[in-house]
This record gives sequence, structure tokens and C-alpha cells, in this order.
Amino acid sequence: MTAAAADPPYWLKDIQKQGYAAFNPNPSGYRVFRNVMDYGAKGDGVTDDTDAINRAISDQNRCGPWVCDSSTTTPAIIYFPAGTYIISKSIIMYYMTQMHGNPNSLPVLKATPGLTGLGVIDASKYSDVNGEPGWISTNIFTRQIRNFVIDLTAIPPDRDAKGIHWPASQATSLQNVKVVMTRAANSKHTGIFVENGSAGYMVDVETIGGYIGLEVGNQQYTMRGIKVSGAVIGIRQIWNWGWLYHGITISDCNTAFSMSNVDQGKQLVGSVVIADSDIINCPTFVDMAWSSGSQPIGAGQLILENIALTNVPVAVKGNGATVLAGGTTRIAAWGQGTRYTPDGPQRYQGALTPARRPAGLLNGDRYYTKSKPQYEQLPVSSFLSVRTLGAKGDGRTDDTAAVQNAINRAVAEGKVLFFDHGVYKVTNTIYVPPNARMVGETYSVIMASGAAGNFLDWSNPQAVVLIGRPGESGSIEWSDMIVSTQGRTPGAKLIEYNLNSARGSGLWDVHTRIGGAAGTDLQVANCPTYTVKNECMVAHTNVHVTKHARGAYFENNWFWTADHDLDDADSTRISVFAGRGMLIEGSNIWMWATGSEHHTLYQFQLYEAADVFAGFIQTETPYMQPVPDAKSQPYPADYDTYHDPNYAAVCVPGQICDAFALRIVNSRSIHVYGAGLYSFFKNYDVSCSSPDAPNGSRDCQHRIFTIEGSSSDILIYTLSEVGATEMVTIDGVDKAKWSDNLSVYSNTIGLFTYRV
Repeated sequence: MTAAAADPPYWLKDIQKQGYAAFNPNPSGYRVFRNVMDYGAKGDGVTDDTDAINRAISDQNRCGPWVCDSSTTTPAIIYFPAGTYIISKSIIMYYMTQMHGNPNSLPVLKATPGLTGLGVIDASKYSDVNGEPGWISTNIFTRQIRNFVIDLTAIPPDRDAKGIHWPASQATSLQNVKVVMTRAANSKHTGIFVENGSAGYMVDVETIGGYIGLEVGNQQYTMRGIKVSGAVIGIRQIWNWGWLYHGITISDCNTAFSMSNVDQGKQLVGSVVIADSDIINCPTFVDMAWSSGSQPIGAGQLILENIALTNVPVAVKGNGATVLAGGTTRIAAWGQGTRYTPDGPQRYQGALTPARRPAGLLNGDRYYTKSKPQYEQLPVSSFLSVRTLGAKGDGRTDDTAAVQNAINRAVAEGKVLFFDHGVYKVTNTIYVPPNARMVGETYSVIMASGAAGNFLDWSNPQAVVLIGRPGESGSIEWSDMIVSTQGRTPGAKLIEYNLNSARGSGLWDVHTRIGGAAGTDLQVANCPTYTVKNECMVAHTNVHVTKHARGAYFENNWFWTADHDLDDADSTRISVFAGRGMLIEGSNIWMWATGSEHHTLYQFQLYEAADVFAGFIQTETPYMQPVPDAKSQPYPADYDTYHDPNYAAVCVPGQICDAFALRIVNSRSIHVYGAGLYSFFKNYDVSCSSPDAPNGSRDCQHRIFTIEGSSSDILIYTLSEVGATEMVTIDGVDKAKWSDNLSVYSNTIGLFTYRV
């Protein structure tokens, strides 16, 4: 029986293939969904399928390593039916690629004994000629791998071998992947290797055996539901600025977690949070290099919260000595590093009072989580296609009515609405009623246009996608899509969330991309740097979670105003202007791996919000600021309806006044498990955040994080910042200076509390 014949039903491979790459040079001929069997793969456990798989990935002049920085016009899903695929050299990922196995019978990628390359899957191959990586790691966006078993057991244990090489940044993920390695004592195998990047997300990933389960380094990252067993080192943290591990299980490893990496006496790991996790049958849980005098002073920060140890004699080992004894016990909360409560800095190491977790955010005693639904148990008859129901997705036709009708019909019939890949141009609000389920095909796009006169008035903003109306209750499931804009749309609010949401609701891999892509009319030719053009006013607000909303769940979301043109050969920077990032006024909110970047008024603002979990969150200040700065940026402040910052009042005269990364006003029970707030540029000049800047100062902006009013129960584990002179400001009083907290490039405070 062939692998294709043995492939069980799965709606994504069974549904009619109508994906349309709207701005590809040959959209009608370009193939979005690619079954590796159509390119000659056998999956029979005997045939070498490497070349066939690489053909499926590279076919039709896609964006490949070294020859293409990025592209939004050549998306692809590479589908693997159930079977065993023999791999003799690395599978080379291309830009905007998703590798999907059948979740009902995971395909196996089995390495040959002589496997060549850096991994069975290589997401950014290093050149054999000059050693250059295929892509700049901080610009690797929009790619996924899900539903695979990767088998390294045929490789001799004394050979260096890796399952996945995965340098990555925003809007990327690994989900439901297992790497199986030899359990031999002399194993040199590594399950997953990440040496660089800027953000990313892994969920439900498992490694078995090997020398190291996961060997990882990145600026900031979120990992959830990771399982590692039978390795020498479960997870080795090479370097970072900040990292959140949640719900991990490590068993039968000599050392469960290592963060002891140093270079010339300086720690390379900035900060780590591990929460709601289980460590079983490991002699040592954490091995680290921090001490009261270690350098940099802000590095080596560690927070452990709600950790169950089973037969783990040493909980924390530092520089060869036991720092925290283990056993079979529970660590309620423990940490080391620098804290502000809210005054500081204070060096500390020891037990902590754990967060007072709001009950509505929990499942038992752990934070509630839900992985992205793949609907693998639903038959194809449970899905409706938006293109079959009349939408074009060609980026030119007004699809407003067709998309709205399709959503209404899917909800009425209790079905999942499938957005075949395409760019669905809309000229009015798309209303998503309670109980809608929507899933895209490798980031299908809803693109708002002001052509019909809507989305143009910044004094009367209109939602592009409206999730529920005030007072409505029910569920929402939305995944694998992008909301975007075209041309001038200063009155666009890309996503407005009003729903009182049932548990189980969520937005997974739903991103916003404002400008910087083909078809947006907001590219290099339209919006060059050092200009403030009326036609480049692109959004009033990116995401608004209103005061009516409750139970909104966000996972792996990137709310991005473009700083560069993804479809320009040189990734040239652009200047487009969006006012507000993510405004949260609701309650009982989860934000897992959520980023908000390049908005002129703020990146995250919580106003009268309550019971919010956030981790890891990440921001960037607009590159063009302070020209214009937050006081003179083009969007009029609205103090009454949107509670915008009054920068004329709060900015210190003579200091750089840029958009806040995080503003918390009159809010309670805000618990942030990892934050990276970055200001890299001063009018496109990066020297203000460089360690080599004159006098070593970091002065891209003055204030970046502020708490105001009656806010209470504010807790942040590992606050990392770049480029801001003052790290924390409370009601106009600066509390923490960057120079007291210098870490691994960033500046890091391990623990911050206010009115807890």
C-alpha cells in the first residue's frame, strides 16, 4: 500500500484546492498547496525522498535562501501524507512556507545514517561557500512546521546531528512535532537547534533521547507544552535577552535546564521564566552561573513559579554548588537577579511570594492554555470555502459582501469557514458573530481599502474585523490569517474585540501587517523614509479589546506596522504611520507570545483592564521617531474616548519623547511573564542603542514604560528593554535607570512589582 493510499482523512488535504496568490506574477498558475507525492515523494520508508520534497518547496521560483530577502507573493503549504520519508540531506525551508503533516497519522522524516546538513529540516542554511546564512534571522517571518515525527535513530550516536535548525522571528511556530534520537550514552544528537532570531513560538514539541533536547538562543521567545525525556541536557539555553517556558515537562535527564553559558566571564543568558512545569527524575533541575557579583549585572535573571519536582535532588545549582535543594516537592516561587518593588535595584536570590493569580485565568492551579485547533477530527463536509461561496481573493475585487455572507452562512450552519489563500479586499466592516470559526490557508489576508469612503476618518474610526458587538456572548476561533490595509486608511481599526467569550475561544496565528507588502500601495515607492505623507496614514488603532470584552485569548500574534518593504529586493525601509497599537480595556485576557510594533502613540495600553496574563510580550518603537516624536506625530490624541497619553504633559522637556511601549492606567491584576520593550533607532539611526555609542549611553528615547493612576497588583517577571534611558516610570516619577540593569545587550529587571 502506498503512503498516499494509507493517508487517513484530513480536511485540509481533502478540501478543494483554490488558493490564489493574488500578487504573484502568475496567480492563476501558481500552486499554493503542494502535496509532496505530486513531486515524486513515496513515503514508503525505502525511497530517498529528499530531492522530491525540496522540489515541492522550491518549485515556481519561490523565495529561497541567499537570493531573496523576503516575499509575500510566493506562499506555500507543503503537505506530507502519512508515511515514512527517507531523508539523506537537509530539507531546505523557503520564505513563507508551512510544512504540514497529517495530524491524524504523523508522517515520519527518517534520517539516513549519513545525513548531511545542519538538520533534517534547515530553516536557514549556511552557505557552503562563505558561511552566510540563508536569511537574516531577525527577518525570518511567517513560517510553520506542524505534525511530524523526526527520527534520528539511524545516525551513529557519535555523529553530530540535529532534527530541526530553526532560527526564527515573529509569526513563526513549531507545533505538534516529535524528535526521536538515540539514547546511547555517547550521543551527540540535538533535537532542535535555534542559535539566533527575534521572537518565535513553540508549542506541543517533544524530544526523546539525544545529548540535548533543545539547544536554543534568541532575543525573546515563548515555549509552551514542551516535553523532553532521556537526554543528557534537557534544554540548553545558549543566550537570550528573555525567555518564557510554560507547562514544560522534563524527565530522565542529567540536567533538566542549563543556563550556565558564559564568555570571558560574562553571562550570555539574560533572563528566564519557567512556570507551571514538571521536572521528573533529573539529578539537577537548573544549572546556572549567576552570583551576587556576576556580570553583566542584569544577566542571569531567573524566575521559577509553580514547579513540581519529582525525585530531583538539586533544584538549582550555581557554579558547581547547590543553591536550592530539591527532592519531591513544589517550588511555589523562587528567583534570583535584580528586583524593584517598586523601588530598587536590589540584588536578591531566594524564595518569592508567588503571583496572586486571578481564578478566571486558571485551569486548576496553572494558567489556562489552548493550542491552535487543527480540526483534525472534523470531516471535510464540516467546512465551507469562502471562494466557493463567491469571494475572489484577488486583491482587486471588492469582496466585502461575499466574505460577510460566507461568515454568516458558516455560523448559521455550524461549520468552519475556510479562507482559501488569497487577499480579500474589503471596503466596509466585516462582522464576526458569536460562535464563528475561521481558518486561513498560509496567512490568507483580509485587506481594508478606503476606496468606498470608509476607514478614512480618524475622528470616527471603523473596525475592519469586528468580533462580536457590545453585549454579545459566545465563542470565536480564528487562526492563520492576516488583517491588512491598502492605501490611505487613517480611520481603520484593524481588529475590534467586543465578545464576552466562552472558554475555548481564541485567536491563534492571527496577525496584522500594515503596509510593506505587494498590493498595499504602501511600499517603498509610496512611503519612503524621512517623509510624512498623507497617503501613508494607515490605521487609527491596530487591535482594540474593548471594555465589553471578556475571555479574549491571543496566542502567537504579531501586530505589525511595517518598517520595511517585504517585497523589495533590498528590504528597504519605509515610513507608514499607525496611531495606536493594542488597546486593552477588557478583563480576563490571555496574551501568549504577542508583539506590537511601530505605532506612533503606544504599542500596548491597558486602560481600566483587569485580570490580564501576558507573556512573552514584545514591542518596537517606530524607527522614524523622534522625527516626528510622540507629541507631533500625525494622529490627533483622543483623551476622552481612547484615553491616549498626553505627551505634552508627561514628556520631560529636553528629552526624547517617543511612543510608550507599555502604558498601564487604572488597571488591576496585570501579570506579565516576560516583556521585551525595544527602542532601537533615533530617526533611523541605530547608534543610540548600540553598545558602541558615544559614552556607552542608550538614549533612543527617554521613557518607555509607565504606570499611572489607581493601578494595582502589577507584577512583571523579567522586564528587558533596549534604548530607553528610564526603564520604569510611575505617575511621572522615574524608578529604574538602564545603566543599573545592563544585561546581554538589553537592560533587564528580573522582578518588578507595584501595589501587590
